[in-house]
Amino acid sequence: MTGISQIYSKSLPAADEIQHGDSLAPEGISGLETDKLPEAKSVSVSSFAVSWAKKYYSTVAARENQAPRQIPQSPELTNFEGNRPQIVDKLTDTLKLASEIAWSRVEALLGEQIERHGIDQSLINSLEIAGDSRTLYRKAIDAYADREPIFRLSVLVGKDLIKVRRKYSDTDPLVLGFVTVKFQYISKILLGCLSESERAEFAPYLKVVDDYLHIPYGEINEAAANQPPNSRALLAVQHLLQQTTQIASAVYDRASFQHQGYRSSSGYLSDREVKISGIRDVEIFQSYLCWCVLEGSIHPVQQELFPICVMLYPKLHVSWELVQDMLLILFWEICERLPAEDLTIFLPYLRTLTEMFSRDVFDN
Repeated sequence: MTGISQIYSKSLPAADEIQHGDSLAPEGISGLETDKLPEAKSVSVSSFAVSWAKKYYSTVAARENQAPRQIPQSPELTNFEGNRPQIVDKLTDTLKLASEIAWSRVEALLGEQIERHGIDQSLINSLEIAGDSRTLYRKAIDAYADREPIFRLSVLVGKDLIKVRRKYSDTDPLVLGFVTVKFQYISKILLGCLSESERAEFAPYLKVVDDYLHIPYGEINEAAANQPPNSRALLAVQHLLQQTTQIASAVYDRASFQHQGYRSSSGYLSDREVKISGIRDVEIFQSYLCWCVLEGSIHPVQQELFPICVMLYPKLHVSWELVQDMLLILFWEICERLPAEDLTIFLPYLRTLTEMFSRDVFDN
């Protein structure tokens, strides 16, 4: 599975390949009060959440624009060899052009989604998004130039990334989808101007940027701060967060085995780049699950995760069957790994998340 966290479109030139509102719901479908999820009423609330998901997906599907769109080809980018200062020069020189090319690709991929999802077009300010993206990438490049270790990048840029992410998610979470897609294209172009060895050296800096944009760290930390010390929800989330990467890897391996030969627009599940992005997607789902537990609400999934998936996955030819199987595997992996007292906390939200993405929703 890939799409939320990475875009590796095989239709792009080889030189671009890299390693590595109050409610979002359209008018008329936001009336269900499903954001509160008391554990004692999980089954009833779960059914409401599924009904909400059905109405959201049906409304979006009805707006589908069938006109085909083409992803423009980009200028060929040449690989270079060089030392760190030369690498920094190449990245700096490429950044402005990368931002411009990236936005044209975002428009080609997602342009019709503005009408389909009922997004207020005035909220998508390409100049503002370009300025934010260049600023954040410039800081990552500067950290690399200063030989800052990777772990320091979260200190140097983390707060800025959280601020930018929240600015767009607060405006309209689907605008955040446009922003993250643009960042992915910029990353591809930046890494495309480097040699393989240079790419391996700089790619970890971009991964930090990607992680902070895709995973709601700020919201999770804020919700955790509002929990009483040693609350059951807080302890359960801490236990899961210690295992998210291992769980994501296991989920991806099992899903890949079940879908051998599957290919999205990003490539085969066995491709290294697709595996990296797919594992992160599973981590993203777990992060939203943690946010829900800490908020005591399914609202984060309704407000951000579900609509962004509905917007991005079909455009990237990621099947709902693959997503559904991934979530079922995730369900059982969490059940097997967490102690009973933690599972009691997670189970209502995990069940609801799984059912919101079920065949019952998308087959209708």
